Amino acid sequence: MIRYQFPIAAVIALSTAFCGPASAHDLSLTIDACTCDQACYTDEVTDLQCSGNLAQFKSTGLPDPSHPLMTGIEGSNQQFPAIHHHQTEITLSPQQAAQSTPTVEGAIGVAINGVPIFSPDTQGPVQPDTGRPVSALQAEELDECGGHAGRGDDYHYHIAPKCLIEELGAERVETLKQPIGYAMDGFPILALGWFDKANDIEDQLDDCRGATDASGIYFYNVKHEAGWDVIDCYSGVLQRGFGHDDWTARKDMFGDDMVGSPVRFHIDSYQYLTSGSDACHVMVGTMTDLQVLNTDQSIGRISGQKGTLFYCNPDCYGQFFEADEVAAVPGRTMYFERPVSNCPSILDLTDLPMFTPYEGPAQTRKGAPPTG
Repeated sequence: MIRYQFPIAAVIALSTAFCGPASAHDLSLTIDACTCDQACYTDEVTDLQCSGNLAQFKSTGLPDPSHPLMTGIEGSNQQFPAIHHHQTEITLSPQQAAQSTPTVEGAIGVAINGVPIFSPDTQGPVQPDTGRPVSALQAEELDECGGHAGRGDDYHYHIAPKCLIEELGAERVETLKQPIGYAMDGFPILALGWFDKANDIEDQLDDCRGATDASGIYFYNVKHEAGWDVIDCYSGVLQRGFGHDDWTARKDMFGDDMVGSPVRFHIDSYQYLTSGSDACHVMVGTMTDLQVLNTDQSIGRISGQKGTLFYCNPDCYGQFFEADEVAAVPGRTMYFERPVSNCPSILDLTDLPMFTPYEGPAQTRKGAPPTG
């Protein structure tokens, strides 16, 4: 099992001198923060308890099954949205900080369906013009709902959770003015103006995308048009121990943890197939452009080809890995590994478009193949 904690230490380590006070506007409307009301969460959140100064709950990290996860992604990291075991704690008495704090790569809050909300940033290099990595939205890594599976097969949002907001509907979002999530400083996140432009408060938000309602409650409000920003900085005092997560990493046929390499793969559909103890993740799409190592050691290119990335168990999966350096050919070269010795009956490989598997000499990325 791997233990994960939202990276608050990295946030606190940043100097707050980069951001001044939020300068929130006072609005005439009144929101319903409802942190301790189970009705304000979706069915994916369980074991909600409020005690002392904390609201605590559990979730699998996956949204309602009706949400079209992973579809529409152009830049895939070959990860799958797996069940996790999130435990979240939200302070019931969030406090405004003397100065706002910049967000950094990683979790910045949680949606009311228990799915983490991350900063917009990818884990790529810092861009010289902005001083931050390129956003996941710009890299075309996000699905129709505003999320994707990360390096731990953990599904999370990088922008406003579009499908969740649509699921909640105008009554909860605009009329009741209930949160669509909570930031790591404990303040609620709303989506006013998403359905009803009469509730548009975009020009009344502070630098962190926050404002104060008529009863004195500070809240953030997501952007309801292109960009779909959630928060741009923290206005409040950050919590320690906001969220924890336990999960088991996927293994390949050599017993190594599987961490996907990025490829330009447009995902048309994603399915999570289950039957008894058997489970398979299946993503069908089109590989846009990829240099590949063939079994005969020649170098080819996949461009515009339909195929499937899948994972059922360590002896049944199909995924691209980076090959050993090919001196005669510049650029990254990949190969498609496809062991199928233990595929469950729920997976019909004959019914799926498939990339040609590599069956040549073992690549050193894997080390020596097992003997016997």
